[in-house]
Amino acid sequence: MPKSKKSTSKKTAPKKKIDLKKISIDPKKIKLPKVEVKGNLKPVLKIGGMVLLIIGSLALIDLAVQYLNNDYSVAVVNGTRISKNVWNDRLQKAYGSAVASQLIEDQIIKSEAKKADVSVSKEDIDKEVDRIVESIGGEELFNSALEANNITLAELKDQIEVDLLSTAILKPTLEYTEEDIKEFFNQYSDVIYPEETAALEEGAKLDFEKFKDDVEEVYVQQQVQTELNTWLGEKRAEYKIQDNSTGKPKYGFLTITTNIVNNLLDRLQNNSEE
Repeated sequence: MPKSKKSTSKKTAPKKKIDLKKISIDPKKIKLPKVEVKGNLKPVLKIGGMVLLIIGSLALIDLAVQYLNNDYSVAVVNGTRISKNVWNDRLQKAYGSAVASQLIEDQIIKSEAKKADVSVSKEDIDKEVDRIVESIGGEELFNSALEANNITLAELKDQIEVDLLSTAILKPTLEYTEEDIKEFFNQYSDVIYPEETAALEEGAKLDFEKFKDDVEEVYVQQQVQTELNTWLGEKRAEYKIQDNSTGKPKYGFLTITTNIVNNLLDRLQNNSEE
């Protein structure tokens, strides 16, 4: 009998299933392929840096020129600036003397108020500002008026202080009666109180007693302004005034020291008299 042939096929073991959830990958062990950069980037970066530097320098120069044009010029016409020095020189020649005179008089009033121990409170100044704001018609119109007159709020308050000080100094020297105030009221009541006057019936008049205190304040202010020029003229003669707006500055030996000593002696004398 012929021998049976043995099967030559090999038996394969069953494949194991791979559990993907149990496989862990360490990112540090993953090697990425190297990417080779053709050429050298240093020249490109260098050129880019130089361009940025040039643009930055031009921007700074441009800002500097703008600063000169805006802060040191009163105007710029087609790129040509008109310097503030020329502008200020023209202003000083036209108005310098008058402004200097006003500032001198303001300082005299402040000095005389200090001598007389007269002062004005911040509340008094703010009250006057509020009155002006109300009379103009509100905060917005008030700010517009300041801008139109080229004056700041601080400058307005300083002028109000000077006016109130001059009133406080001169009011005790005024001589007037109630009849003077009443006569003033009868003459100017329609100007001082236009709305109240317009609301009256034909032939009627405002009650003096109702407005007497306010009218007296207006009357006193008017009298102070009338007397102020004469008073300032007399006080100017008592002060050593060097007005550099009308002449060249004067220099002397120990001038400042002498003035300080004289002021101290005057104060000591005033204190001893009191």
